[in-house]
Amino acid sequence: MAAAAPPPRVMVLPFPAQGHVMPLMALAHLLVQHGIEVEFVNTDFNRDRIIKAGGGEAVPAGINMVSFPDGMGPEGDHAATSASWPARRCSARSRRCVSKKIRWVVADVAMSWVVTVTAGCGVPIALFSLISVGAFVLRMHAPNLIEDGIIHEIGKRHIHAISNAHSTLVEI
Repeated sequence: MAAAAPPPRVMVLPFPAQGHVMPLMALAHLLVQHGIEVEFVNTDFNRDRIIKAGGGEAVPAGINMVSFPDGMGPEGDHAATSASWPARRCSARSRRCVSKKIRWVVADVAMSWVVTVTAGCGVPIALFSLISVGAFVLRMHAPNLIEDGIIHEIGKRHIHAISNAHSTLVEI
């Protein structure tokens, strides 16, 4: 009898801020419930916070916490992630994880540089967005709004003033 195939493995890569980490950790829990192994890539600081906050249930079997230093000392402002995110370290770690037969990568949309890393490895990626549908659609259609004259390329905004069933543009 042939050995059972190993379960599929997914790498989850959140932006290192609590409002991004916890929703992706919830997704990781759901993936594990469906028989998928998860490599959860994060900073040492955030890994420790997850474990401390959730006790034994924070990281169930099936989730492998892959972490690295964020480059700050103990006194550092770990909440200032945008300035300190060690993309090079994470990129190297991500490549190493991908080489561990990762079938799919789920990355926070704020970590879009991961698309380049995964493209080089031939692994499909799904970008996870935490913004509302309305904000996402607005972001995706910004070029159309510029083209239609609703907003300027340099950031000036227009408001549609509706009067007598017709619309006029008013510059702010």
